[in-house]
Amino acid sequence: MSSITLTKESHTNPAKFRVKYENSNKILNPGAANKSIINDALPALTTTSKVAIIGAGFGGIGMAIKTIKDLKVDDVTIFERHDNFGGTWYSNTYPGCASDIPALWYSYSYALASNWTRIQPPQYEMEEYIQRIVDQFKLREKARFETSIDKCVFNEESGMWTLYGHDMKTGQRLEHKCPILVSCSGGLVHPAQFQAEGLETFKGKYMHSAIWDHSVDFKGKNVVIVGNGCSANQVVPALLNDSKYDVASITQIARSKHHIMPPVPKVLLWIYNLLSFHYYGLLLVRWLVIILAELRFPLYKGNGFLSRFVRWINVKLSEHYIRNNAPKEFQDKLTPDFKIGCKRLIFDYKYVPSLNDPRMNLTNESIKKVVEDGIILTNGEFVKADIIVACTGYNISKSFKLPIETTKGKSVNQYWDTEGPSAYRTLLVKNIPNLFLIGGPNSATGHSSVVMAIENGIEYYKKVAKPILEGKEKSVVVKTEAYDRWFNDIQAELRKSVFGSAFGGCVSWYSNGSVNSTAFAWSQLYYWYITKFPNYKDLIYQPVTETKKTA
Repeated sequence: MSSITLTKESHTNPAKFRVKYENSNKILNPGAANKSIINDALPALTTTSKVAIIGAGFGGIGMAIKTIKDLKVDDVTIFERHDNFGGTWYSNTYPGCASDIPALWYSYSYALASNWTRIQPPQYEMEEYIQRIVDQFKLREKARFETSIDKCVFNEESGMWTLYGHDMKTGQRLEHKCPILVSCSGGLVHPAQFQAEGLETFKGKYMHSAIWDHSVDFKGKNVVIVGNGCSANQVVPALLNDSKYDVASITQIARSKHHIMPPVPKVLLWIYNLLSFHYYGLLLVRWLVIILAELRFPLYKGNGFLSRFVRWINVKLSEHYIRNNAPKEFQDKLTPDFKIGCKRLIFDYKYVPSLNDPRMNLTNESIKKVVEDGIILTNGEFVKADIIVACTGYNISKSFKLPIETTKGKSVNQYWDTEGPSAYRTLLVKNIPNLFLIGGPNSATGHSSVVMAIENGIEYYKKVAKPILEGKEKSVVVKTEAYDRWFNDIQAELRKSVFGSAFGGCVSWYSNGSVNSTAFAWSQLYYWYITKFPNYKDLIYQPVTETKKTA
């Protein structure tokens, strides 16, 4: 465990720390031209490793580090569609993009940065941190970039996975064999594109915030921002306040409302700088942030006195912040009427004060149709637009489409399409041996750090996968009854929680209405406990000597 120092090169050359637009558009935009195709004229490339990791974001990087350092298994391959590490922090490059929680918590506990410029640093600084970690642990030689994994098949007889994929540049097929498969593909991957009548007739520029085109000139342009979540909260002030953009106007279509909290207190940065001279000082500040966040957890579930009291305090903080910083005509348009936490909380940076800019307009009206030079709202109002930016989030359900199956006909998609996406303790799928999901179903929270959740999941993997990697066992799979019990228990608990539920009073990306496959129902302390201490009675190990096993 150690602290690291960033060079801040990302501040002088941010373009070095972001994906190129043409590459991002090719990978993430379903309608993009020149999509990668398979070239059957080339011979298939065959490779092997002990552990195959899909995804090179925080999850994939952390998995590789712990497999190599803690399990002493150096034979690891990381597959990634982009041309570099970073995942969402490499591909999301919109103006103002930044960590929405303190970076000291949104980073690896064993590699804490000693010189973040802000408590919630910008995208390029986050990506610089990721690149620094990759170089420190020598992971580049383990990665196969610009490679799409199209299907994964587990052979119950051999106990081996075969990954079928292709090189996205040449089209060459790939077949990779390994005993352990880890999916770290994440949920914030597939942009949910804005859909509206007439969009195809729009003569201006349209883009999704997740596929940002930095060549577009915003100066003097009339911009429509669709959405009111975390990305819009960051894009709006960046376009208004940065002289590089100097827009003529912004009209934000706030189709839904969010509880916007005051910025993270500046005193936290002061404490961080004071204690940044040593790793254990940084760890102390990290735990201070964790404890304060966990104290907010009661607002997410139940209707007891403590839950209602914590909700009341946080609602008052949000309302007071909006009342004191937003123009009076926008205050009602910003204030939700559902339970706080039903949608992810937004810790403001500069958004609410930026609404005072005379170039800014905010409306809760929806878009009726798009025309050549603007949009028409449901109230009949015409809004001129040169650029439309969709801050409409991600298609989470598409992220749950995993082409993973076994030679006996068991399929992840089959289970998830019929029962709803789920994973035992967020990590294991029934009847699919030797598969681990990091950042899988129900691993997200409304108050915590996804990196902390990733580290918890990796701890579970280390314990459960170790006998296979040591050659003592052939495979491991969760018992069907344990998987089903977990699913029923967590869904019942989530119905008592605020996350996009009837109890919470809103619709959000947490839930599709029938099954909540996104949110974790309990505290992060409990998540740490169930991943730190596996219940081996819920698992079935198949000995190496067995040649056949009943599913």
